[in-house]
Amino acid sequence: MRRAIVLLTVLLPLSLLPLPAGGYEPGGGATFNVPEPWGSEAENTRIVRKVEEAFRHVRKTPRDRHPVILVAGYLFDRKRSAEALVNACRRGVSVRVIIDRDVYSRPFRRLVTVLNADNVRDRDRNGIADNDPRAGRCNRALPPEQGGLRQRGEEIPLMTSRQVTASMREPTGRSVTWGRDGSYVLKCSGACRGTAEANMHSKIYAMSNSGTARNIVMMSSSNLNAGGVNSGWNDLVVMKNRPRTFEFITRIHRLMTAQKRAGRRLVEFRDGPYTTRIFPMIGVGKRRDPLMQDLRKIRCSSALGRTSLHIQQFWWNGHRGNYIWDKIRSLARNGCKVRIIFGAVDRGILARMRDARRAGLIELWDSRIDTNGDGYVNTRTHMKAVAVRGTYGTNRRYHGVWTGTANWATGSLTRGDENTLNVRSASLWRRYVRYWATVRNHSHRE
Repeated sequence: MRRAIVLLTVLLPLSLLPLPAGGYEPGGGATFNVPEPWGSEAENTRIVRKVEEAFRHVRKTPRDRHPVILVAGYLFDRKRSAEALVNACRRGVSVRVIIDRDVYSRPFRRLVTVLNADNVRDRDRNGIADNDPRAGRCNRALPPEQGGLRQRGEEIPLMTSRQVTASMREPTGRSVTWGRDGSYVLKCSGACRGTAEANMHSKIYAMSNSGTARNIVMMSSSNLNAGGVNSGWNDLVVMKNRPRTFEFITRIHRLMTAQKRAGRRLVEFRDGPYTTRIFPMIGVGKRRDPLMQDLRKIRCSSALGRTSLHIQQFWWNGHRGNYIWDKIRSLARNGCKVRIIFGAVDRGILARMRDARRAGLIELWDSRIDTNGDGYVNTRTHMKAVAVRGTYGTNRRYHGVWTGTANWATGSLTRGDENTLNVRSASLWRRYVRYWATVRNHSHRE
C-alpha cells in the first residue's frame, strides 16, 4: 500500500506536464494550395493547415523551457489559426503577433483579448487607469490577492473593436515584451520599420520548436485568412532545425515590435542554401535593388542549355515594375527562356509585355479568373516567385527559387515591411516549376 502511495505521488506531477509531441514533425520544403473553385477543401487549406498544425505542436520541453511563436501577417481572420495560437498561450508558449490591418472578426478579437488582456491596465468607475492589468496570463482570472476579475467566469469578456484597436497600439519601445505571459498582438503605425503610409506586408510564421523539430521558420505568400485559402494561388517554404535563421527572425521581430525604422542598407542573412532578406531599404533605387542585383547575375547560356525563368508575380507596377520589366525583357532578348504568369499589372507594363509576347520573346499568361460570372475577378496568383535554372553568377548549373511577399512595386522595396527568400535547390526548383504549370493550366494565355 505504501509503495502504491509513493508511486502515485511520483506519477501525479508527471501527469501535469505537457503531453509529448510524439512523432510529429512539420514537413520541410514547399507547400502549395489550390484555390476555389478547382481545389477540394483540403487542397484550398493546405498552407494554413500546415501552419496551424505546427502551432499546435509547440510546447515546453526540457530543451526549450521558454517556447516562442512569432507571427507577422498582413491579414488574419481564420478561427482555427486563432484557436491554435490561443491554446499555445495556455500551454505556456509566448505568442507574439504583428498584424497590419485593423481586424474586427470575432476570431481575431478573441486572439487579441487572450494575448493582450494582461498588457492593458484596468480602469475604475471614473475611467482612471490603475496599476493592475485587466486579467492574468492568457486572459486567466486574476487571483483574489490581486483583486480578482470584476465579472464572473474564467475569462474577461471579448474585447470590443475599440478596445482591440487600443490594445494593439500600446507603447512598444521597450526591449521586453508585454505582459507576464510574454505574448501580445501589435498593430504598427503604418509599416513597422518603414513609412507611416505603407503596410506591414510580411508573412512569417516562426517557432522555437514544433514536434521533434526545433527552430522552424515558415515564409509564405499566404495570410491566415479566407482570401489566402480560397482566392489565390499561394506558396509556403519551411526551414527547420535552423537556429541561426530563427535567431535572425527573432531579432527582426523585436525590431518590428519596437517600430525601429529601417535604413538604406540591405538586411540579409545567409544560412546554407537559404538567403533571407528583410525590407524596406529606405531611399534606395534601381542600382541597389537586390532583385536587380540578382537578375544582373543571370547569363542566358549555361551548362544546362538556355537559362530559364518561370515567373509568378501578383502585382507589377510603377517605376520599379518598369525597370524590372526592362531587365527581364533584356534577358529574353539575350536568349533566356522567359515564361510569366501575372495576377495584376498596370496597363503600361502589360502593353509592353504583350508587345514582347507578339515578338516571340516571352510566353505570357493572365491568372485573373471570374469564376462565378459576376463580372469581378475571384481568383488569381498571389505569389511573388521566380524559378531559375541555368547560369547565375559563376554557377552554370544553378537551380533556385526566389520567393516571398514583395510585389514588384516601388513601395515593396523602400516603404513597407516585406520578406524574401532565395533558395538554392534543384528539388525545390522542380516543385515550383510543376506548380507554375498547374497555375498556367488555370490561366488565360495572352
